[in-house]
Amino acid sequence: MKIDKVEIIPVTIPLEVPIRHAFTTRTHGLFVIVKITIDEGLEGIGCGAVLYPGYSMDSQETVMLKIKGLAKEGLLGANPLNIEQILAKCDALLRENSLTKTHIDYALYDLKGKILDVPVYELLGGIGRDKIPLEWIVTLDEPEAQAKMALKFLGAGFHSLKLKVGQDHAMAVKRFGTVREAVGESIEMGIDMDGMFNAHDALRLIEDLAKYNLHFAEQPVSKHDIDGYVAIKSRTHVPLVADESAWSIQETYALISRRAVDMFHLAPDRIGGFRKSLQFRALVDAAHLDYAISTYNSPGICHAAATHFGISCSKRTQVLDQLANILYFTGGTDSKKISRKDITKEINARIENGFVHVPRGPGLGIELNEDLVNEYLTPGISKIVVQ
Repeated sequence: MKIDKVEIIPVTIPLEVPIRHAFTTRTHGLFVIVKITIDEGLEGIGCGAVLYPGYSMDSQETVMLKIKGLAKEGLLGANPLNIEQILAKCDALLRENSLTKTHIDYALYDLKGKILDVPVYELLGGIGRDKIPLEWIVTLDEPEAQAKMALKFLGAGFHSLKLKVGQDHAMAVKRFGTVREAVGESIEMGIDMDGMFNAHDALRLIEDLAKYNLHFAEQPVSKHDIDGYVAIKSRTHVPLVADESAWSIQETYALISRRAVDMFHLAPDRIGGFRKSLQFRALVDAAHLDYAISTYNSPGICHAAATHFGISCSKRTQVLDQLANILYFTGGTDSKKISRKDITKEINARIENGFVHVPRGPGLGIELNEDLVNEYLTPGISKIVVQ
């Protein structure tokens, strides 16, 4: 049994609901699909995002070329069951770029699950939770529009909210206050500050929002400003959450060492897939801190993968998981009410009444909708086949 072919496919997928951050608005997602085939005919499918400028200088073309190199040097001829060996070699060949390794990691775990005829969560330790209560991310908008979105998803059963508040102090206070008034005091609400503040201004906003029962403040300062985190943490009781500042094991270790944050976002598609996520989880657990499992980009492949990981985790509910971002791509408030199809034939890991449920297998339990994959092929970029 050995790997004998790797296909690398660029797609551009539109969002049904645009996502507005403090620094940009996203109307589509850039992804690379990876198919890994063995000589016995089975195929594993993975997918990962290509981030916008500011977080990565990669384009779809550069990501595809890196995966091509890893396929030639680390995958072809390898036994697909030896995931640790393959991915360790990929780490040696490409020391950074965890995002790029996600595509390969997901495809290998999907393939191994199919070979052994088990769901991926069984490869990660089995079921830790039967279903996962979800938090909804309210994208940046006018205060009244944000309140309307918040009520819509709370009405569909979602359990907590994270609010994008923007960079303007007065408007951020108005946004949070408007939504808080609409949803009531009992709903846990955090904010995502998108790394747009210095420590002084971030602390001022956090303290102004604390009077509205602020549950947490995510990414108050820029990615590498650990000193800023430390300064804020020493002056507030509101828990701080690292997101962009913890996109690697090394960054996470540095934050823990400085006692700079209280919680983390653990996004398997950003940190490098299942293998890196297990390392991340162990590190945060050892520090007795909390984490929320999330997906940055969520077409059906990434949604299924993150849910397999989430289901395998037994964790506290200090901060809820954000595993419904696929709804930005498909619309609706649950898996039944999507307004268009995903690149997978059926959404695995169903979302219903504010919970995401155990995904099916074997592997990731997904099958590509090849017609939509072809429709979403990125113009001007050809797929790559390595064999």
